Parts: sequence; C-alpha cells; structure tokens
Amino acid sequence: MFGSGWLSKTNRALAAVLSFILIAIAILVRILYPQVLENVGYFSQTALQLAWPNTTSGAPVYTIYLSPESADPAQEPVYQRLQLAQILQKLGEHNPKLLIIDADLRKADLASPTLRSRIYDTLQPSLRATYPNHDLLLQTIISHYPVILNRPEAEAVAKKPPLSNYLRFSQAVGYQSNDDYVHGSSALLYPLQFKGKTEHHASLALQAWKQANPSAAQQFQLTKTAQGYQLESPSLDIPVSANSEMMIFNPRAASDYILSAEQILTDSATLKNWPPAEGSIFVIGTQSRSSQRHAQALHTLHTGNFVAIPSWAQYAEIAALFLFGGVIAVISARQSFRTALTLTLLALFTINAAAFHQFALENRLLEPFYPSLIILLIFTLSSTIRRVTFKSHRTQTTERFTGILSPKQMQRLLSNADPLPLEGQQREITSLSTHIRHFHRYYEGLSPQDLAGFSNGFQSAHLDEVHVHDGTLNTMGTAGLSAYWNAPLDDPFHASHACRTAFEMLKQMKRFNLKDRFNFNHKNMKDHAVTLDIGIATGLATLGETGTRRHFRYAPLGKCVDLADDLARHCKEAGHNLLICETTRGQMQELAMLETIPVKTSRYEMRSFALLGDPSLAFSESFLKLKNTHCSMVYALFEENDKKKALTLMDECKSLSEGEYHSIYAAFEKYIFSDLAEHEAIKDAAQ
Repeated sequence: MFGSGWLSKTNRALAAVLSFILIAIAILVRILYPQVLENVGYFSQTALQLAWPNTTSGAPVYTIYLSPESADPAQEPVYQRLQLAQILQKLGEHNPKLLIIDADLRKADLASPTLRSRIYDTLQPSLRATYPNHDLLLQTIISHYPVILNRPEAEAVAKKPPLSNYLRFSQAVGYQSNDDYVHGSSALLYPLQFKGKTEHHASLALQAWKQANPSAAQQFQLTKTAQGYQLESPSLDIPVSANSEMMIFNPRAASDYILSAEQILTDSATLKNWPPAEGSIFVIGTQSRSSQRHAQALHTLHTGNFVAIPSWAQYAEIAALFLFGGVIAVISARQSFRTALTLTLLALFTINAAAFHQFALENRLLEPFYPSLIILLIFTLSSTIRRVTFKSHRTQTTERFTGILSPKQMQRLLSNADPLPLEGQQREITSLSTHIRHFHRYYEGLSPQDLAGFSNGFQSAHLDEVHVHDGTLNTMGTAGLSAYWNAPLDDPFHASHACRTAFEMLKQMKRFNLKDRFNFNHKNMKDHAVTLDIGIATGLATLGETGTRRHFRYAPLGKCVDLADDLARHCKEAGHNLLICETTRGQMQELAMLETIPVKTSRYEMRSFALLGDPSLAFSESFLKLKNTHCSMVYALFEENDKKKALTLMDECKSLSEGEYHSIYAAFEKYIFSDLAEHEAIKDAAQ
C-alpha cells in the first residue's frame, strides 16, 4: 500500500512533537535566561503604554542630544565639550530647574585643541599657551548652573581629573554602574540606586528627583512585599525588582521633548513645546548612551505612573505557554486549518486582553508578546507541515483517482483537508454492476477493430452516466462495468443515485439500438439488439487500497458488491434487465418494483426485485392493483408453498399487466414448474 494515511498521521504527530519541544525550549528560556527577553519585554511595555496611556500629567523633562564626537584629524573636529558649554549657557536663559548631564567626562575632550597639539605645533609652536582648554571652560560653566553629573561607582575613577573637577563644580551627582556609565542604561529597567560599601547611592534620575523635591524624605529602603519588591520612603513607594530596578513608564508624547544640540544653538527647534517654561528640567547626553531613559525615569518619578511586574507574572506566562501552546499543538495536528486558526486567534486575544486589562487597571506589566510569538510559531510549524502533507496528498489523490471520479467529485476530494484513509474503512454503499447479455456472440460477427469500438462505445457512455450521478468507478471489463456510491465521498442518497444511473443507462442503450449506434445493420448482423443487464445492491462494504505499489486500486470488498454482480447475471433468468436487492428496495419505496424469482448461488439465496419505473408509475391505480395481486402470488409461492394458488394469482397478474411484464411471469412459471418437476422426481425416487 502507499500508506498516505499513515504518512499523514506521522507528519501530524511530528508537528505535535516539535510543537511541544518548542514549548519546552520557550519555557526554559523564560526561566533560565530572562535577559534574552529584554527587547521583547520593552516592545510589550511600549505597546501597552501606547494603547493605555496614563492620564496623570507631570512636568516634562527635555532630552537634548549632543553631536557625536570626532577625534579623526582628517575630519572637521566636533568640540563636544565646547558644544556642551554652549548648550548650558543657552538653556540658562530659560532659568532651568535642573540640568542633568549624561556624558562620559572621565577623559579629556578628544576633540579639544590641547590634544591636537601636533597639528598646531607644526604651524606655530609658540602659541601652545593660547590653545583653548574646553575642559576648563566647561568646568567654569557648570559651576554657574544647577547641574547634576553622573558618577561611576569606582571611587578611584571618580577622584581622577578631569572628572573630579567636574564633580567638584556640579551641584549634585547621581551614581551609575561602570557598564551603564559607558553603554547607557538598560532598555527595559532603570536602576534607581546602587549599593556602596557603607550606604546606597542614588542613581541619576533618583538624585534629580531628590534635588527637585528638597522637602521629601531623602532615604529609601528596599522592602519585599507580597506583590514583589518596593523602594519605600515616607513620601514615595516605588515598585522595583530585587536589584532596585524600576520599570519606566514611556508616555506617548515622550518624542515631543527630544531635540538635538544643533537645533538649540541655531534656534531652529520646531517643537510645539518649545521654548520651555521656566523651571524645566533637561537631560543632556548622547544617543549612544540612551540618555532619554534618564528623562523618562525622572518623569515616571514625578508623575507616580509606576509600572509593576508582579511576582506571579512569570508563572502566568509559563502557564499560558503550556496551556494554549499545548492545546493548539494538538488541535493543529488533529483538526482542520480553519479550526486551528480560530483557536490560535482566540488564544492570542485572550493573552493580550488579559495583559491589557492588568495594565489599564492595575499598572501591572505582563508579557503578552512572548507567549503570543511562541503560539504563532507553533501554529505556523503545524500549518507548514500540514500544508506540505496536504499538497502531497493532493498530488497523490489526483494521480490515483483520475478517471475513477468525475471532475466535480475530484474537486470535492481535493478540497478535503483530511487525507482519504486508504488502509481500510467500513461503510454502507450501493453497488451497481452491468453486463451485456450474450456478449460472446459479438466475437464472431465483428472484426477486432469493430469489437473494440463497440465495447469502448457503450462503456464510455455508461461511465459518463456514473460520473454525472456522482458515482465511483470500480472495474471496467469488455462486457460491462461496476460502480458504487457513498465512497470515497459521502452521498446520503447513494441508493437513489444508483437507480437513476441504471434508468439512464437503459434509456441510453435503447436509443443506441433504435439508431443503430453500433452499425450492426450495415454489417448484416440482424436481430443483434444489445441487451444490458443491471444489478444493484446496497450493504456494508470494506473500502481501501487493494492494488499494488505499481497499480493503485481503491475498491470495495463486501457481499453487496458480489450480489450486484450476481443480480446482473440473474436478469435473464428473472425476466427483467434491472434488478435490485431487498436492502435497496427498502430505501427506494417510492419507485415501482415487483419481486422476481430469488437469486440462487452456491453461497446464498436472496430475494430480488425488478425495478420498473419512477413514482408516477408506482402510485398509479393500475400498478397498485397489480402490485397487490403480485404480492399475494409471491406470498402464496414462498410462504404458503401453495403453487396452485400461486399459478392462479399469476394468471390474474398477467391479465392485469396486459402482457407488459410477461417475461417476469414467464420466469415465475418456469420456476414453479421446475420446482414441481423436481419434487415429482424426488417422490418417484423415494418410491
């Protein structure tokens, strides 16, 4: 067997296994490497805050980015510290409340003329004493304004000039770790304080908040609560992590307060919030150090829009991954694509709705996008494997069932997402078998070419009728064909479709004979009208692939298939060329039919019925009278075993039918007399 059903099940099982492996990896990454999710968490935080902006307003904090440094002698130098001094003087005109400088001041200005002495000394060495010193200039400017500088944790570094001079002239300092001092603050979390040898040191934003609120308590204490950790003081409680890191609330209008140094110095700022109000706060830094994070952290402290990550957030994300991911992995492997897609969208909606709900009402930050991403990957993985399997199934189905099914049925079969089980299934079908009576007579009267044309002519016409009525071809021989209904596609009216096909085949053969379709008259073959015998049987059958690897055959196996063939061969003996079994008769009560002599084979003896016409004949007054008498005759013959009474009723049936069904009653008469003769022979032998 081809085993496509087994292959499909294997591919779906593989998709489910890979999906669960992906879930396990995602959970382990979430537990063991939470820092990997920092960018995803920042995206989640930003999306949630933009969707549910907190309405609490506070004094804006401006961010001003300096021009990048340049120490390359071949380029025009950028005197960043000179630019910083100019910015401080320019902002001083607006009476700022605080000026926060987030720049690396541990070394002398690389672009200062004092460090470019080789360039100037080649021109005029005697002018060395007149070179401008930008570090000294900036120190003087800082001393005139309320400036807060960032200070590294290492005491030895802070005591070295020129940084020590800047710190001495500044109003206050805020601490940063050595890594944050060089690379800027984290994208998602902001450290509020650092633990020194003897005390905790406030970070840049927290120190700026203290300077802006001198009446507030200055000491903060890290406390663990049922909801997590908090940095507490008598005037402010801030939800933080175990490392005193605060989630920064990113307001929607944060980008409206970002400017470049060039815009300030050239008076080309176009922001609607510029010029600033008196008492504004400024953060001056560089883009490479993410200085805007200090402004956002300070704004969060001012407004109190604190975002908390609950202690149970990680467990909720893991539970969502395991629950929704597992369900989608199983559903994607077992159900249709549409069902899996609907469930995936429902899972994504549920996860994100819960996250938005918690953020909008409680300012709790859950992580909706990481589990959403994993669920989408699971769905994509399962759908991809399913699509590849489905495409392979479509290709194999097209190759196998071309010619067996009609084009309309083929489209229905290909549109079915579930592959056809070829290993075997049992279902009720209606089988039809045709047979050309005395087909062997045509061997002698026709040439090989004419015989092949004759067989091909009626077989093609009969196969077209089978396909028109949604039948499936079983076998095709020289003297007839067999077909069946209700497989491989469901057909609730399979018995009716089989009977209609038989009626059309008989009408078609009648037209062929009248019009001499096979040219028998031209070949001087008189009295060679083709007689088509048809048998129809309904019953359970086992359907599956019964061919070989080189020859595919999807066929039914069951008693009804054999019975249909026996009924077709029994037509001549029964006196009618369309016979149906008792089960088919039970499903087609509206059609006109009369019982014939039973089918006798070496294996069984079963009742058979001649199918005579449509409901218009079945419910006509004359036929109902005939049918009533006919049933009485059959009852007398087979149940009462009263052959004389049966013969009397048979004569009455002949008169009522006016000779139309003479062949059926001739068969009955022959059956009765042969039975009588057999009994007489047995009686004589017994005497």
